[in-house]
Amino acid sequence: MTKSIKKDHPIVFSLLLGILLTFLVSAASAAASIMELSDNGMIIAQGTAFAVMAVIVAVYMTRGGRTWARYGFRPITAVESKDALYYIPLLIIALVQPLIGGFNVQLTAAEILLFVVFTLFVGFSEETVFRGIIRDKLKVKGPVFYIVFSSVFFGILHMVNALNGKDALSVVLQVVNAFLIGLILALLIETTRNIIPLILFHFVYDALAFMTAQNPDKELTAIVIMNVLYLLYGIYLIYNLRRRKKSVTAPENRLSA
Repeated sequence: MTKSIKKDHPIVFSLLLGILLTFLVSAASAAASIMELSDNGMIIAQGTAFAVMAVIVAVYMTRGGRTWARYGFRPITAVESKDALYYIPLLIIALVQPLIGGFNVQLTAAEILLFVVFTLFVGFSEETVFRGIIRDKLKVKGPVFYIVFSSVFFGILHMVNALNGKDALSVVLQVVNAFLIGLILALLIETTRNIIPLILFHFVYDALAFMTAQNPDKELTAIVIMNVLYLLYGIYLIYNLRRRKKSVTAPENRLSA
């Protein structure tokens, strides 16, 4: 009797999941443009797409008796004090844009609430997809493959900003920025194994960006500074992970028969 073996395709699955998220947001943006909605209307449309994706990934993570802990959802109280230090650079990075550009004091309370709700959905959806589900799917490929794949994929998908009428330099810098932030967060999930702080960072980073006064010149400066910070922090995290790996595999740490 022959047995049918179900083959898993983690790379294809990961690509399709990321593309699904991008498609939902792009479709929502297109619909908002056709209906000639305002900027806030566009945000509501995109927020709806992210909310739909949030439901999809939430359902996926609970199917088949799975637990969310499998995807890095662990209580903040479970974060060790030494691991908490890894998040200090993230806080500094999140503050770069408002410190350079200044806060938009003309925002209404309703707009601030809109931005908060929208960025919560964005942070949860994108982190769950790229640092949760995709990481779990690609664990058979090893951490190095996951880190490189997810970072590059995260950056490429952000090329959709090119459709928003921005100049080539801004698009390139944003793609590089997305790649580097994806690299940092992928390295951090491999280091701390906890996705909650990453979701919170993503939420705070995006929320503060929305509340920053619009100034193209200062925005460009902020992106350059953040890219430098990402690069430096990424080098440190890579060095730290390599050091940890060497410590675990050192002869004196191996069990003897």
